[in-house]
Amino acid sequence: GPDQAVTLPNSATLIGTVSDDGLVSPVVTTWSLTSGPGTVIFGDPSATSTSASFSTDGTFTLRLTADDGEFVVVDELTVTVSNLVNTAPTVDAGPDLGVVLPTPASLAGSVIDDGLIAPLVNAWSQVSGPGTTTFADPTAPTTTATFDIEGTYILRLTADDGEFVGTDDVSVTVTSPPAGSIFYDFDS
Repeated sequence: GPDQAVTLPNSATLIGTVSDDGLVSPVVTTWSLTSGPGTVIFGDPSATSTSASFSTDGTFTLRLTADDGEFVVVDELTVTVSNLVNTAPTVDAGPDLGVVLPTPASLAGSVIDDGLIAPLVNAWSQVSGPGTTTFADPTAPTTTATFDIEGTYILRLTADDGEFVGTDDVSVTVTSPPAGSIFYDFDS
């Protein structure tokens, strides 16, 4: 059969064919492992069509042997086995910032995940600071944060894929406006 690629824990489906003139004796077929980094378990090693399960990832060469009592013929195929392993999300909370009250901080976070376990849950939180932080959308990596008083705030972006959690922190320095500054609220 043709070369294949499978991802653990899936098995390979082996579809071999043997033809014989039938003149000597019945043909005996056998699947075997020629080379590979681990072990292979064949569903039925004497059947031309069977399954093969692998103990690890890597490249395996499998051989189908046909023996009619007088002649032995072999053919091989290669099965490339990969192992997709879930990894923790990669989180970047963005660069440290400085803002002047009442201006919100624009948080430019990003999250990268392998997508093997879904759904990914993102969350902003306040780790430290003298006051309260309010996030426009605490579940979006890119959002804004407002602060009630001046000081240095440490904010954390967390991404949880259901198995692993990735985090990163950003520091936001909040200062009061210079004396005599006037701010207009155009939304009122």
